[in-house]
Amino acid sequence: MKKLCVIALSLIALPVLADNNRGFYLGAGGSSIKDSQDGVDDMSQIRALEFFGGYKYNDALGIELRLGKGRTTGTSSFFFDDKGTVQNGSVEREVGNYTSLYYKPELVNDEAKFYALLGYTHVNTSGTVKDAAGKLVRSTDDSASGYSYGLGVGFVINEHFNINVEYKNLSDEISGKPNLASVNLDYRF
Repeated sequence: MKKLCVIALSLIALPVLADNNRGFYLGAGGSSIKDSQDGVDDMSQIRALEFFGGYKYNDALGIELRLGKGRTTGTSSFFFDDKGTVQNGSVEREVGNYTSLYYKPELVNDEAKFYALLGYTHVNTSGTVKDAAGKLVRSTDDSASGYSYGLGVGFVINEHFNINVEYKNLSDEISGKPNLASVNLDYRF
């Protein structure tokens, strides 16, 4: 009977010992955004700062909330007009802020984790287009919400800290579908 109790307790405790990635976590990081709205493919990259928190129940069940804020304005020296003709001038675009809610499944071992981000994002953007003489052609203040997804790889520093590299689509509803390449650090409680 004692052996049966020891075996039963060992089996119950096994998932806890094998998975040190359960529980709450917080993190922060930086992102570089590639944006190709208005047909401008060489828009200098916009930078953003992200804060996030989440809860992992197990490798397959986790949820994460992210809050991001644009830190720099992207610029380009040409734009496409309404007829699709290339025009000299300037385009400035900025990501104001964004909020994302993700389902986050992970494949984890002792050294690294591979994960997916599947969720929904609301983002606010603004921009101006000026012709070669500096005259305002158009300006926009826009917000959009839509599906967001990405992939990431995290490397275990110790039992509490992970450094993560990821690539994600910010929102399918924005023309140009801005993509973020991010590096962040998280602390697991």
